[in-house]
Amino acid sequence: MSAEEEQKMGAEAHPDVLKQYGGVYDDPKMQAYVAGIGKRLVGNTETPGAPFRFTVLNSNIVNAFALPGGYVYVSRGLLALADDEAELAGVVGHEIGHVTGRHTAQRYSQSIAANIATGVLGAVVGAVTGVSGVGDIAQLGAAAYIQGYSRENESEADELGIRYMSVSGWNPDGMTTFLGKLRDQARLEAVLAGRSPDEVDETSLFASHPRTLDRVRDAANLAKGADHKGAMGRDQYLAHVEGLLVGDDPDEGVVRGRVFSHAGLGIRYEVPAGFRLINGPKAVMAVHKDGSAIRFDMGAEAHGDMTNYLQTQWAKGTRLSSIEALEINGLAAATGLARLNTNKGAMDARLLAVKNGKSTYRFLYLTPPNLTAAHAQEFKTSGLSLRKLTEAEKTAMKPLRLKIITAKAGDTVEKLAEQMPYEEHKVERFRVLNGLAETETVKPGQKLKMVI
Repeated sequence: MSAEEEQKMGAEAHPDVLKQYGGVYDDPKMQAYVAGIGKRLVGNTETPGAPFRFTVLNSNIVNAFALPGGYVYVSRGLLALADDEAELAGVVGHEIGHVTGRHTAQRYSQSIAANIATGVLGAVVGAVTGVSGVGDIAQLGAAAYIQGYSRENESEADELGIRYMSVSGWNPDGMTTFLGKLRDQARLEAVLAGRSPDEVDETSLFASHPRTLDRVRDAANLAKGADHKGAMGRDQYLAHVEGLLVGDDPDEGVVRGRVFSHAGLGIRYEVPAGFRLINGPKAVMAVHKDGSAIRFDMGAEAHGDMTNYLQTQWAKGTRLSSIEALEINGLAAATGLARLNTNKGAMDARLLAVKNGKSTYRFLYLTPPNLTAAHAQEFKTSGLSLRKLTEAEKTAMKPLRLKIITAKAGDTVEKLAEQMPYEEHKVERFRVLNGLAETETVKPGQKLKMVI
């Protein structure tokens, strides 16, 4: 494949990547900062004149990947997790290594980009949540690695990345420390999803992809032979990520515990205890460790009554039973049952469609047949929780952002973590965000990241 063909492929795929990952993060200074690090690295590659384009994606998923033609992407979720410039340089250098090593072109040719943005560093984080491949949230875990890079490709990209960052003036330890954080984040995601964190280390997600723990060890060995005089760049990095958007973009609605609210649509609803909400660009998923799931999305405008909508628009061709018209907080709605065949086997489905002017809200409640009765009442309660937001509630919806704080005398991890705006696992989240080991304490004067 020629360089021109690679450029064409990357350019054609770029709009699809933006669509799938929430678009470009709207912060020109952050975009310029990441691009500056990328260009400095490219200047020390085997092809310093090659065209590269660096983009920060408006996605909270921890991810980074590259496409043919020098298109390199980093999510704002990854920027929040990284702790210094050397760690970011390690990530970007790794992705540049995939391009200069022509891994992206080889892979693109082999799979014809069956999954366009398949996270190279971050897919492990979502893959352990058990929700990859459900509906439109493949970006979470990127079923990505089904067409993943080979073990050799990943190792070569790590080696090239360490070389590029060392020559460019960054300490190669950043590659190792970030891979360690990636593993910690993956373990946290597993815990949040109700799964064992040990699955991250015990399971090679796909045969062609090295386990994160293996890559940490390999990167550490590679870094031993590199020049360690380079900078970590922590202070300037923290100054740049101050104010970074964390979590959901309010324009796509926000998750707070078990409640999803959307100021633009003017609605909110609540999912049952035990379900974890995950907001995606096309749908909102709620997943349970027992395999049950709830999907919320928008459908075409409903024509006629809502029972007719269910049968002739949304579920046309599907055999529905127990069809019923109802009203939810002043909104016309209809519900029905179906048995669906999925990649996880037979699942019982309850469909709920709600009309709000020209908008149609759709809830799909999925359960393994042996658990349908157990979830029936709480699914009904969840559906009935849909209501319009008050003006005061809309005004009160503010995005979460990263704030850099300085630890004071008497501060502890537990005391600081209590300020985190989450309902559960506050201490674990705070430690992962700041790269603090399980027994590590904070010291007066230490700069730390906080979500407010």
